[in-house]
Amino acid sequence: MPVSPEFAMILPRLPEAIAMSRAIAEGKMPPVDFPPGSMGPITPIAHVEDRILTTPEGPVPVRIYASRQNATLPLVVFFHGGGFISGDVNTHDEITRQLALAADCVVVSVSYRLAPAHPFPAALHDCLAAIDWSLAHATEIGADAQRLAVAGDSAGGNLAAVTALYLRDNGGAKLKAQLLIYPGTDPRGPREGSMAETGEGFYISHDDMDFYRASYIAGADPNNPYISPLRAPSLADLPPALVLTAEYDPLRDQGQAYAKRLAEEGVPVELVNYEGAIHGFLSFPVPMGKEAIQSCGAWLRQQLG
Repeated sequence: MPVSPEFAMILPRLPEAIAMSRAIAEGKMPPVDFPPGSMGPITPIAHVEDRILTTPEGPVPVRIYASRQNATLPLVVFFHGGGFISGDVNTHDEITRQLALAADCVVVSVSYRLAPAHPFPAALHDCLAAIDWSLAHATEIGADAQRLAVAGDSAGGNLAAVTALYLRDNGGAKLKAQLLIYPGTDPRGPREGSMAETGEGFYISHDDMDFYRASYIAGADPNNPYISPLRAPSLADLPPALVLTAEYDPLRDQGQAYAKRLAEEGVPVELVNYEGAIHGFLSFPVPMGKEAIQSCGAWLRQQLG
């Protein structure tokens, strides 16, 4: 089907946002803050709190959302998108509010360090530190450490998949679920399929993706499974996954290939492709994005109890 009209109206304005994020990453303009409410109405929620975590590699800002107070709720640690070069708890404030309400849980949203100033593995280390902190302080924030999931969109979807792999490989926290929203799973993926079909004119261009990849990977081995989880030797014994993809998204095939491998290796997985949607559609104030967040929340409820 063609691009949905709700996205066709937005597409012409998106290149400017991409150009601004790249200019900030390259030091050509100062960072721009997007406080909650600057990009649309704020969804009310029972509790919101900002914290700064102290880690061996420096401070990591997080924002904690609770759908209810005076309760012990499932715990979801969320990693934002932005090509590894942009984004923070503010840019994803509305998504995380809605997700916490839809899943009836505590969400810890993580502002990990960004490339190119902080290439791989800085973001991964910050995400792992945030998981450790969330578990250590679960009672304090009203969460159940035994009902833990990771979630993320785009670059954050990559980080959610990668943290699940890392925890499995290194005897870390036991996850109940992983929510992967249009994840990048293989930065070195060939320029064919969805990469070729939607690499120009649909929000993220080939040039943008090349910049993100070079900024984040820098001198690391792109075959490292903690960069490219699709290249991991095994995906067995990972937690159940929900993978969302969008029809007009260069990353569509990567997400679908990851879901296929998970299923082939015995991991319970659900794959939902949103026809007519573009990359990043959960961030836009459109019905399809809100419906997708509700579906994610329902799935998390099912997995986490």
